[in-house]
Amino acid sequence: MSNWYEGWTDVTYPIFEGMTGWPGQPSTSYDVLSCIHCGDTARVTVVKMSVHSGTHMDAPSHFLAQGIDVSRAPIDFGMGPVRVAVIDCPAEVKPKHLEAFEKRTRPLVAGERLMLRTPNSDRKFWLQDPFDKDYRGIGPEAAAWIAERKLKMVGVDYLSVGPFYNGNPQTHRALMTAGVWIVEGIDLRKVGEGDFEMICLPLKLVGSDGSPVRILLRAAG
Repeated sequence: MSNWYEGWTDVTYPIFEGMTGWPGQPSTSYDVLSCIHCGDTARVTVVKMSVHSGTHMDAPSHFLAQGIDVSRAPIDFGMGPVRVAVIDCPAEVKPKHLEAFEKRTRPLVAGERLMLRTPNSDRKFWLQDPFDKDYRGIGPEAAAWIAERKLKMVGVDYLSVGPFYNGNPQTHRALMTAGVWIVEGIDLRKVGEGDFEMICLPLKLVGSDGSPVRILLRAAG
């Protein structure tokens, strides 16, 4: 590869007005504060959105009363090797699905980063569809499994790491208490199982419980 920047895949969903968001949270919208065509010197846009919209990361303060905010996230959580696992689950991700991934690849060890590509990614573009309460999330048992292995980061391909109906708070808290950083809403439609290099950084939003992120992946080796 002749240039260091070649070969990267952007796995970040775009942010746009009216995009699918978590039920009860405000819809993403843009307001134009000034406009060149209106005679102003420059165009200035104001964005209104939840920090848990689109491709984003959760800070521990999202579910833990004493958790740190996103501005204090260590940059090493999102820079370095990451493994992508294809998980074919009919409902929530369970330990058996993660154990099957280990058997066909290699065991997960402490400090590794993991992204799960589930049937969520088989949809064409879910950010234009109504919110799906039956999305695949990591069940509480699988979250405890990940926490026991002390992974550095786990990423998922829908708006929440935990299932909507069962164990959402438990999943978040199990991971966060174990020091596992959470990234949600990753665009893995064009990514297969394997080993990758990753760049994933949040905005430095002081006091915020989450932040949009931009994620790039490149095949390792």
